[in-house]
Amino acid sequence: MALSKYVALLCLGALSHFCSQVIADTCTVQSNPARCDLTDGSNRYIDITPAKFPDFPSEDGQFTYAFDPSGTGLNNGGTCTPGNQAAACQNAGDWFTLGLASQVSVDVQPNANPVTSTWSYSGGDSGRAVSIVITCGGSTPGKIDDKGEHPELTYNFALTSQAGCLQPTSGTTTHPVTQPEPVTGPTEAPEVGISPGSVTVIIFFSVGTIYIAGGIALMRVRSGAQGLEMIPNREFWVSIPGLIKDGVMFLFSPCRRGGGDYEKL
Repeated sequence: MALSKYVALLCLGALSHFCSQVIADTCTVQSNPARCDLTDGSNRYIDITPAKFPDFPSEDGQFTYAFDPSGTGLNNGGTCTPGNQAAACQNAGDWFTLGLASQVSVDVQPNANPVTSTWSYSGGDSGRAVSIVITCGGSTPGKIDDKGEHPELTYNFALTSQAGCLQPTSGTTTHPVTQPEPVTGPTEAPEVGISPGSVTVIIFFSVGTIYIAGGIALMRVRSGAQGLEMIPNREFWVSIPGLIKDGVMFLFSPCRRGGGDYEKL
């Protein structure tokens, strides 16, 4: 039954990976590159149009950067111009485009508290790219920090801004500008849907059912087992109470109390 143990572990690992992916949701970007709409049917969106930073320093102070998610507001020179649809730029003696607003993808964790989203831009000069993790909170436009270049030519930033908060979709197709909200308490409606804890419980019982049912069928067909002998890895499960007993006895044995005398063999 060693094979069944490996199969059970592989199934659990695959399902755990699937569970971690369920928590994140993809946002679709349409005509406005600074806005993405959730695809989970909740009619919510994020619009980071107000999060504009024309000049902020790098982590080590050697460079300066600029960010405008709309791709129309940067005109710093070099390739960092509205005509190039630059969303993020770097000043390293001359301005270079790090990523284009037209080449953006967004992943959102709508159930996180606070809500976080990752905006990834490609199409920069000489293969440069940008990853910006935006956390809902603070004010607008908020606070942006350089998080270094890793891997090479991929520039990472962290932004905390009210512009990163989820908003309900209205009945129109316009893109409302996010206004600062007073920090007096929760501002978002309670999340509706299955929680991560519920997903974990469902996966646990699903894997357990597959493990027991599959193991019983395998023991019956391959070994002709009957009754309790059909339980997969029965010897292992039966030995658990004895192992627990041995552990408790070891913890409370005279040797643990430092009696100083050893029992003669």
